[in-house]
Amino acid sequence: MDFDFTPEQLELKERAHKAGMAWRGRHTSWDRDDASPYREVTESMREAGLLGLTIPTEYGGKGGTALDYVIVVEELFRSSQSWILGEPPFCTTGPGPSMVLLAEQEETRRKFLPDIVNGLKGCAIALTEPDHGSDLTDLETTAVLDGDDYIVTGSKRFITGSPENEIYAVFARFDDIPGAKGVGCILVEKGTPGLDLEPGAQFVGSRGLPHGEVHMHECRVPRINLIRGAGGFSDLMTAFNMERLHNSIYSLAFAEAAYDETVRYCEERKSFGRPIIEFQATYHSLVDMHVAIEAHRLLTYKAAVTAIDSRFPRPLDSTVSKLSGATMLPNLTQQGVLLHGGDGATLDFPIQRLHRDAIAAMVAGGSPPVLRNAIAAQLFPGHRFRQHA
Repeated sequence: MDFDFTPEQLELKERAHKAGMAWRGRHTSWDRDDASPYREVTESMREAGLLGLTIPTEYGGKGGTALDYVIVVEELFRSSQSWILGEPPFCTTGPGPSMVLLAEQEETRRKFLPDIVNGLKGCAIALTEPDHGSDLTDLETTAVLDGDDYIVTGSKRFITGSPENEIYAVFARFDDIPGAKGVGCILVEKGTPGLDLEPGAQFVGSRGLPHGEVHMHECRVPRINLIRGAGGFSDLMTAFNMERLHNSIYSLAFAEAAYDETVRYCEERKSFGRPIIEFQATYHSLVDMHVAIEAHRLLTYKAAVTAIDSRFPRPLDSTVSKLSGATMLPNLTQQGVLLHGGDGATLDFPIQRLHRDAIAAMVAGGSPPVLRNAIAAQLFPGHRFRQHA
């Protein structure tokens, strides 16, 4: 198995590194103010040619592979130390555009994909509801056909990209069919009467990333905006394998960033007349951090290179990788805090922010218990692991 990147991939990595470093140092103010120049960052990624990485060229994408995506996003995250830099590739390559590719009508794909893929319009995923969280099939949001339109009513929370984005891929219950069989997805555009976009709760980490709540009060949405109606839930979920790969990359890159900062501190900090990196307890901890990163790297890269058509990560590989990162990163950043000693408990060093950012890795894209449920269902298909009473 060849672990070397091709010349084209090395060029892509260098381009992403340069694009990320251009924003290095800005994360401190973004974290403090919980705000960032979201549109400016997207424009800079467009200029660097880092949008729509795996989307077919016929819709304006680059037609690349999932591994290309990993290379770019890992380098953007690590060099900038900010979640914000990964958002433009994610919004133009991740579950939003991937779901639009699954639309029943070509007209729907032609209407939305070019603007999404080129970063002209952001597409947010509106799935989580206030009263249901990880219970993705027990949705109260409804979509009722009325002539040539659907009437969409309901509320969503933890919507990354709200209220900045122009398009919301809303998961709703169609035809009043209970359970997963009744769940589908429809695109609701910003400016639709009855659509209210509100800021969400303040997060401990990953600050500066816009996120909020989406409330729909009898929004009239044209039928052409339908991606999949009742019965399309399982197909739609395949798009979220790309999100889990993205979250795996996040864990990998932020672990690398925490390792970088901790090594730098341990080489510069002196105690008892020598750098603390020379004490066995310190360099053993650094070695353990390095091994954890390399183990997770293999799972992340595997999820990318085994992707179907080099573009669609497989459910088991992407979920295993996501679970690995969700459990590895918080432990690793905590070790980085400990190696910073008293300085790790202050706001003066990046490690505290990276440790707070690690919290998102545990819950974004599925918490560890949810991921373990999904993995168990795939490992042991002959058994039923029902969550409902």
